[in-house]
Amino acid sequence: MRIIINGDDFGFSEGQNLGIIKAHKEGILTSTTAMAGGPALSHGMALAKECPDLSIGVHLTLDALRPLSPLDRIPSLVDEHGKFIRFPMDRPLPVKAEEVYLEWTAQIEKIRSYGIEPTHLDGHHHMHLHPDVLKVTTVLAKEYNLPIRLVPSYVSGEDLDFIHKERIQTFYGLTDFYKETVSEEYFRRFRENHIELESEVLEIMCHPAYLDDVILENSSYQIHRVKELSILVNPEVKKAVEAQQLTLGSVKDFFPMTP
Repeated sequence: MRIIINGDDFGFSEGQNLGIIKAHKEGILTSTTAMAGGPALSHGMALAKECPDLSIGVHLTLDALRPLSPLDRIPSLVDEHGKFIRFPMDRPLPVKAEEVYLEWTAQIEKIRSYGIEPTHLDGHHHMHLHPDVLKVTTVLAKEYNLPIRLVPSYVSGEDLDFIHKERIQTFYGLTDFYKETVSEEYFRRFRENHIELESEVLEIMCHPAYLDDVILENSSYQIHRVKELSILVNPEVKKAVEAQQLTLGSVKDFFPMTP
């Protein structure tokens, strides 16, 4: 079983950055995805220079923080205050695809401006899989030759067929290490609980962090971030992963970049 452990929200806050880096250096975290509009992005990128084996992708954002594009070029994406509109995932998006493409391209290029070539794409709140913007995601994945996080429960059968037809590389994003399921037992019984996905490259989504004011004031997901961190650096959890013969790797281990 091939497993990626990805820390979402890199760049969101210094506490988030420090948690992800610690989970990578001292634990089992292998990859991360950065929020290009995050207030602590520069802090995170400086820390990442110490971690050459850490895969860094882009956490495409459409419903949090502020955009990077000129506001007059993306009017369908922002409110009167210049912030992204918080769109429900289960409703149609009143956005223009060309504006999403412009903004997400800016986010990818922002990460590249730090001298980092992104290794993969995913989305904050999985917005990259919304049917109204999925084609934008696939266009960018092809342009930058990057695999994407695929969460099948968020994608219709028709859209799955479209992704495969476009020959987009994907890995299977697991969303079950979250809130009440954040525990050491999750890893001890991982193979047993995911045996039907044996042939997939699986990605465990997580958010390990130290709590700081940014997280406390802007996210409802708080204490579980700290709990995730303690679990990911626990030596007993690493032993449990090894005992089940799970192959831990980063995105670039399983999806080597090609010209």
